Amino acid sequence: MAKVTSPIEITGTIDDFNFYKASEQNLVRLKGKPGITKEQFANNPIFNPIKKHGTEFGSCVRKSRVFRLLAKQFYDRAKEVSFAGRVNSLLFEILEEDTTNKIGERKLEIGLQVPELEELLVNFEGNKLRPLKKVLNKKVTFDWKNRNINLKSSNVEKDIHWPEPEANRIHFQIAIANWNYKEDTFENHYSNEIILEKTDSEVDLKFQISKLQTKDLWIAYLFIGFSNKERRKTKPLHKKWNTTTIIGIKNFNQK
Repeated sequence: MAKVTSPIEITGTIDDFNFYKASEQNLVRLKGKPGITKEQFANNPIFNPIKKHGTEFGSCVRKSRVFRLLAKQFYDRAKEVSFAGRVNSLLFEILEEDTTNKIGERKLEIGLQVPELEELLVNFEGNKLRPLKKVLNKKVTFDWKNRNINLKSSNVEKDIHWPEPEANRIHFQIAIANWNYKEDTFENHYSNEIILEKTDSEVDLKFQISKLQTKDLWIAYLFIGFSNKERRKTKPLHKKWNTTTIIGIKNFNQK
């Protein structure tokens, strides 16, 4: 960048030099070189890998909209700023399991049919700051036959990592969803919410939840949240302290 010393003020462009005024100074700089044009990007084969990646990733972004709705009530109460981006990345990772089509033409619907899908989906967190293992000391699985978790009871004072600021209540709830990822439709059901005091001893966890009527990809969720109760008022803690976790799947389209 050069400074112009002149009895007159110069602004505008002469050849490759751009004259302008900033901070009460007359300055000059070379014009920037133009970047890649639309025509170059469209016609140069060197950009094909970028275009193929964009096509596939874009399809996952569109599918992620429905995926985030499957347990929206839970995700609204337990997620952080990276959630949407992590869903996009998760679905793209599943898309990459499609080995029948070449890169640029792979389909999420095919990736969702692989036997390894459980490894990819189960334990996915809405809030990566509070994964389930940092909230609950016990391992949780989902029983599709009885539509319930394996955890029949809990001593909330011992089993739970209580957050700061101090909370004195804990909220348990489960949900199940069927995701028709081919038609971009879904069905979901939420259970009753079980609210326990921090001082409670061993307490039974009895959830009631309706049956799913459609059969594509079933996904089960567990929500654990916290609140403070003072006299008759209950104040939920910020969602950064809560957890929403996929705890089971059942795939009716598996290869």
